[in-house]
Amino acid sequence: MSDSESNSIACSLLIDLKGCQELKKLKQGIQYSIDLAKEPSIVFKDSVGNKKEMKFKQNCTVTVTNEKILYNRDDVIIKSV
Repeated sequence: MSDSESNSIACSLLIDLKGCQELKKLKQGIQYSIDLAKEPSIVFKDSVGNKKEMKFKQNCTVTVTNEKILYNRDDVIIKSV
């Protein structure tokens, strides 16, 4: 995980990774490269079962584990679907 991935959101169920390229497998999860040219988004259910979508403001990386998504707050917008 990079130092910039300082925030996390609980993720009880990953539904869809669109436009996210797998960068590398880490001990705690999988790191994805986010390229805005590919119109990336991540759809997931949070810890209470609400469906959420993570959209990106800039190219960055995120790490997806079994329980959470690690990201930099400045790179993403999270909204209910």
